[in-house]
Amino acid sequence: MTYKELIKLFICLAFILTGLDVNAQVAILQNTIDKLESYKNFSYQYVYKQKEVFSDTLIYDQKFVLLKIPEDKEIGYFFRHELKYGDMKLPATDLYNGTNLISLNPTDSTYNTRKVQALIFGGSLPGELNWIKTFLKKNPSKIVQSSDTTFNSINSYHLIFNTKDTIFNKDHLYVRIHLFIDKVTGLPVGKLTRSRTADFGKEVTNYYTEESYFNYKIDQDNINPASFAMPEGFHPPKEKPKEETALLAPGKIAPDWALYDTDGKKTSLSQLKGKIVLMDFFFVGCVPCTNTLAPLDKLHEKYKNKNFVILSISDRDSKKLVTAFKKVQRIKNQMYPNGGDVAKLYHMTAAPTFYFIDQDGKIASVVDGYSDDFEKKMSAIIDNLLKKS
Repeated sequence: MTYKELIKLFICLAFILTGLDVNAQVAILQNTIDKLESYKNFSYQYVYKQKEVFSDTLIYDQKFVLLKIPEDKEIGYFFRHELKYGDMKLPATDLYNGTNLISLNPTDSTYNTRKVQALIFGGSLPGELNWIKTFLKKNPSKIVQSSDTTFNSINSYHLIFNTKDTIFNKDHLYVRIHLFIDKVTGLPVGKLTRSRTADFGKEVTNYYTEESYFNYKIDQDNINPASFAMPEGFHPPKEKPKEETALLAPGKIAPDWALYDTDGKKTSLSQLKGKIVLMDFFFVGCVPCTNTLAPLDKLHEKYKNKNFVILSISDRDSKKLVTAFKKVQRIKNQMYPNGGDVAKLYHMTAAPTFYFIDQDGKIASVVDGYSDDFEKKMSAIIDNLLKKS
């Protein structure tokens, strides 16, 4: 056998062994999916931890209860999803029983209906595992088996999925999902996601999540379709008068406010009279808000020598979080944490929301949300207001 033939043989063997390795990992994953799908019903609890370089760790305690309903064509399950975080005493709950998703708010016993059941189900174990399975069908080489390990003291298979791996502007961007499956029960016990991405802002950042799954209960006798009915005592929220919910109309005097920015400097809207003010209502973690970061920076640079300022106001985030967010994302304009009362004053119900205040302190224009022509649209409004000055 020649040297070239020997090299070809080793390459062929490597491909064969790699194929066997991939097939073994797919078999482990498929076994877990089959096991879950074999149950009439099952429930589990899990703790979700999210850590970003610009935020404190967010921790969510959650529970899923799922009942297999083969005749349900959209999902195949009825489910209940409970979520608690922070100082919540009672969990917020989503119910799906074959119609729309019902979201329960225990603080005031109200509910609303939405057609996002597929989105919520996608975060359940059946939803996540089937997404991974679909991904692997299209990208079989993206799975790697690491050595068996322990996760929360449980002997586990350790599977790694490289769902993204690329170079962008000389920066290595990636998303790696680590799945841990109990070697005895075949059920997931944990999932880690580690990534470096530019998807959550204008700067590349590290992103990390950890999920721990536990307290599985299988084929419980008391789980049936009635388990997913809306409990008694809940009612639709009272409709507020339109004048309390509609965004403030152009031409009105802009309500005054005073806040401290991330540097501890106090600012009031009234002291900025004579300037064109762009008020940007946002919160950390809002995806459309992150889409506005780069164009807002460009607007800041373009008009920094004009009679114009941008003030970004978070309706919910702490000083620590907004300060870190501003530093990591290299945001140039002033930012204000703890702006919930100001957001209510301006009837903000969704982020991002933008108010233009003219030199006389009146509302000149209101922009709701983000669009691809955001920068062009905002520049046109600013240019028009500058012409009037």
